[in-house]
Amino acid sequence: MIHRFYHRRAFRALLAPLAYAGCALLFTYPLVFRLATHVPGEVSGDVPVYIWNLWWMKQALCSDVELLYSNYIFAPYGVSLAFHAFVFLKAFMAVPLQYFTTAWTSYNILVLFTFSAAAYGMYLLARHLTGSTAAAWVAGLIYGFSPYMLARGTGHFNYLSSEWIPFYILCLLRLVDEGKRCWALGAAAFLLATAYSEYYYLIYLVMFTGFYLGYLAWRQRARILKRNFLVNFALMGSLAVVGFSPILWVLFGIDQSGFIYGGWSGSGKLGADLLGFFVPPPHSLLYQGWGGELFARFTGGNGMEATVFTGYTVLALVLWGVWKLRAAQEVRLWAWITLIFAVLALGPLLHIGGDFVFGVGSLRFAFPLPYIGVHYLPLIKGVRVAARFDIMVCLGLAVLSAYALNFMLQSRARSWPLTVGLAALISLEYFRLPYPTAAVEIPSIYRQIARDQRDVAVLEIPLCWRTGWGSTGRHFDVQQLFQVVHGKRLIGGFASRVPQRRLEEMEALPLAGSLLALQEGVEAPVSPTVQRREHIRAQLAELLDHLPNFVAQYAKRDASVRNFLHPAPAGPLEVPLASAAGKDLEQLLNLVEQTRLGYVIVHPPYSGHAPLVNYLEGFAPLAKFYDRDGVVGFRVVRAVPPSSEHGG
Repeated sequence: MIHRFYHRRAFRALLAPLAYAGCALLFTYPLVFRLATHVPGEVSGDVPVYIWNLWWMKQALCSDVELLYSNYIFAPYGVSLAFHAFVFLKAFMAVPLQYFTTAWTSYNILVLFTFSAAAYGMYLLARHLTGSTAAAWVAGLIYGFSPYMLARGTGHFNYLSSEWIPFYILCLLRLVDEGKRCWALGAAAFLLATAYSEYYYLIYLVMFTGFYLGYLAWRQRARILKRNFLVNFALMGSLAVVGFSPILWVLFGIDQSGFIYGGWSGSGKLGADLLGFFVPPPHSLLYQGWGGELFARFTGGNGMEATVFTGYTVLALVLWGVWKLRAAQEVRLWAWITLIFAVLALGPLLHIGGDFVFGVGSLRFAFPLPYIGVHYLPLIKGVRVAARFDIMVCLGLAVLSAYALNFMLQSRARSWPLTVGLAALISLEYFRLPYPTAAVEIPSIYRQIARDQRDVAVLEIPLCWRTGWGSTGRHFDVQQLFQVVHGKRLIGGFASRVPQRRLEEMEALPLAGSLLALQEGVEAPVSPTVQRREHIRAQLAELLDHLPNFVAQYAKRDASVRNFLHPAPAGPLEVPLASAAGKDLEQLLNLVEQTRLGYVIVHPPYSGHAPLVNYLEGFAPLAKFYDRDGVVGFRVVRAVPPSSEHGG
């Protein structure tokens, strides 16, 4: 009898996480059938870099290299990963997985885990607040599979990693209610899990904690003045600071003034548009893109960052619930917190329908918003996209939906018809089926290179060094996915934040100017990231023109803003003649000497560009050894210099 009781209890405890795991498979269909061959979104942009992050963590832990500095990219100099979107915890979780499967399959497994865990965390939080399992289940569905989450699942692994947020808030609330040390330890653990997944979310949780405790200090002071709460809250904060101190030490110890981002960055244009909360993204299964034209207008082509829609069903449910339960202090608290984060998500200036300057004729004006002040908080300065505050809006709306649904269900003898109906309607609003996936195709040349035991570097054409603010050269992040297979150093690469000095050093490498100039002659689609730097620079200048004058003047005194607005002029690129390759032989040998260059690989359509290929074939030390499916590979046949110390 006792065994039967515990078996039944265990089954009930597992029912919710298993149900959300099933939802994750459904909402991302057909990914579950393509775990080993595909990835969500596209095999371009940020996805290859996040897969590379998983691989680099394994490299760092299993080899004698430094985790936060890598010369496996930007070789031979390397680059700091302190401001890189690393997703430390997920990368650590992927290490054991990579002993059994590929880095991209590990990535897919973690994506599915994140959706499920986020939903389950919200389920536990909502059940604690409402006492209703049915209402909690719907809240988990809203948070875990919101359009915000589904959009990030196609390319922003770090911003998808929001699963620990509701777990932290649950522990914080129970710490307030019970004052027990176990909840302080739990809150510290989940706060650190959030920080080591995406430190922007750490900032959001610190702000949430301030708002929540501030409200209690104003309206229910006795709840937080108890000695056991204050002592354990101090313990939680101390553990979190100590636990995150290795990263904080690095973050605050680096001079950011030379980095390629400008203080205010793209927040002027990448705040949420007010209409974004009410217009569904065009890939919604239910709405079939009816608002696509309007959505495109205010997103500026960046649909992922601009997706802040949570569904008409949820908005209606929340508005009704807040009105009906307006006398309940907890509901009012969550409503205010949700509203505050929604305002912050709008960025420094109000945007409506893609415009932030309003008026008639010569009378023009803009509406400054509170984000202007928040921008100067520690670490927020580098937050490029204010719309990412929307994750806290999703959390608040999920909680308020749970309160509203619980109120509805109290007057009904049977709760399941309403619960199922609402869950189905919300799911229809959220579905984007089939979920976009792209095949991972690794040219066989990289498996050949992997068998080379020498410590050599690979130069990929198109040659590219990319930061979060734009590219030098042609966008080619997939090279880091290929590196996961061959394991050699890359002369190109991507890191989220790179000092201007390092980019100048890379462009000054022998032959870099020639190769950059030659590839510019290729008719090929150019990623928007190539022009992103100038685009964001124009956005920043426009933003500063419309901020309150004292704010704009203060911003312009920031060294990173000055560097971004007034960069050093770039020197002219060297444009060689195909017949002049012999004159550049010395440069090639210098490049081999500096970087330990072992291979040059040219990808389509660049491999079909005769001036570029002829230029490479004119070098005697380069021997073509691979030509398949448009990919051309050259091997450096001159002996590579003796190995030297190459730290990570």
